[in-house]
Amino acid sequence: MAEKISPVNAELKLAQILNDDFLAQAPEGAIASPSVDIGIKTPASGLSANAFEDLLSRAVDSLNNVSQAEMHADQLIQKFRAGQAELHEVMIAQSKANILVQFAVTSINTAVTSFKEVLQIQI
Repeated sequence: MAEKISPVNAELKLAQILNDDFLAQAPEGAIASPSVDIGIKTPASGLSANAFEDLLSRAVDSLNNVSQAEMHADQLIQKFRAGQAELHEVMIAQSKANILVQFAVTSINTAVTSFKEVLQIQI
């Protein structure tokens, strides 16, 4: 049976999946190395007073990271077609991009559902 993953554990597992070897797989000079930011900020990072603004900016940054991962995978596909990349590199990049997209879609759907529930609260 599948084990339920709490939101904190999900972020840690995503960080483990997209660790430094994700950055090392990008061919030298091919693209700017994508930074994988899972959105964990510490109090020392200087959060602004507006929590919603922080949340929204982290969400936009995370979506940009998803886009960078997809572009990296697409570039590896092009390099594979030209014979400049190995199949396993392409498959790993595609899998990581797929996981990121699924995670982003799930997060967005959860946020929309929560927002709809808040709108339905009667005062």
